[in-house]
Amino acid sequence: MHYFVKIISLLLINLFPVALATDYNIMSEELPPWNFTENGSPTGVTVEIVREILKKINHPDTITIYPWIRAYRMTRYGRNNILFTMARTSEREALFNWIGPIATERTYFYKHKDTKLHLESLADANNSYTILVTRGFPEQKILLSKGFNNLFITLKTINSFKMLAQHRADLVVSGEFTAKFLMNKNLIDGALIERTNVELLTSDLYIAFSKNIPSNEIIKWQNALNQLKASGKYEEIFKKYMGDDIN
Repeated sequence: MHYFVKIISLLLINLFPVALATDYNIMSEELPPWNFTENGSPTGVTVEIVREILKKINHPDTITIYPWIRAYRMTRYGRNNILFTMARTSEREALFNWIGPIATERTYFYKHKDTKLHLESLADANNSYTILVTRGFPEQKILLSKGFNNLFITLKTINSFKMLAQHRADLVVSGEFTAKFLMNKNLIDGALIERTNVELLTSDLYIAFSKNIPSNEIIKWQNALNQLKASGKYEEIFKKYMGDDIN
């Protein structure tokens, strides 16, 4: 009898880590070049990085693309959720556990090349022009906190750029890597879009975890990411999408 109990106990011990791993709901959103859908499957810089991490920690690839707001709320208020790619801000710091950074993104104002609009400072944009920002992104809250009342919200950054190209707005606020990727892929017309010299913020991009996920799991993911960077695979993935624009 004791022999069978011991065998069952060993089986449970061996199976438990697998069961625990499969409980994690790994989510991303449509945000090129970091994460997006291509031919029906998730891809992008961070998607490939996370997939390499999953291989190292023997976790199944369960990456699913969700709308940003839904995924954010699930990760913040739910359990066993993982979301990438997320800017790590002071307001979000205590809401999640983090691993990273994956990259650093500088966010600028962009304008149509044919416009006579001249932007030299943040003050030039305030209360003067129609500005498109992506819903739920840090720039939305930052600009609102600075008294901007000329913001219009879009669900995707690519939608903002398409509206800008059609002269349906004066400015778009976007990360530089995101804008470059959309132009390189001809998803927006780079001949029509011009980056101004006004930088709104610099964001460190991370993978965010629900607060209930234990610290030993966070450490395991961070160690896997560190190994990925040390091996050169991280740089290889980044250059695949962004050329030599790695920082």
